[in-house]
Amino acid sequence: MPKATFYTHVGNPAAFTCRLAGRAVQSGSRVLVWSDAEETLARLDADLWRFDPESFLPHEIWYPGSPFPPHTPLLLAAGTHLPDIGEGWAVLNLSPDFWSQAPTLPARVLEIVSDNLEDLAEARERFKAYRQHSFEIEHHNMQGKA
Repeated sequence: MPKATFYTHVGNPAAFTCRLAGRAVQSGSRVLVWSDAEETLARLDADLWRFDPESFLPHEIWYPGSPFPPHTPLLLAAGTHLPDIGEGWAVLNLSPDFWSQAPTLPARVLEIVSDNLEDLAEARERFKAYRQHSFEIEHHNMQGKA
């Protein structure tokens, strides 16, 4: 059964995204960070280079339609159509799109939601869509946590 994990009321989504992506890769997952905006990925790419000066998280920007790099643990991608990612990938979703609509469902989807009212409303809709598509749902309220 696929699983969607929501992290809500995140005070600093950019830093949290770097931390969460790093933890997912360290746990052995290959991660696709998905956004509907290329600007978001450009900022994330820069943030990943600056995030932790003592370590480096190998990553690259992937363009839909090209093959997945075989050894890169973290891919950043943007677009309007959800890709067929194959097995063994977790998706860190930074877009309002529902991964329940993807050609192949990932085993794990991570959702980061700020405390912005619009973001929370969009997240509620994704939550409903995941539940309707039999995803196991997990929720972490990050309010007040660094």
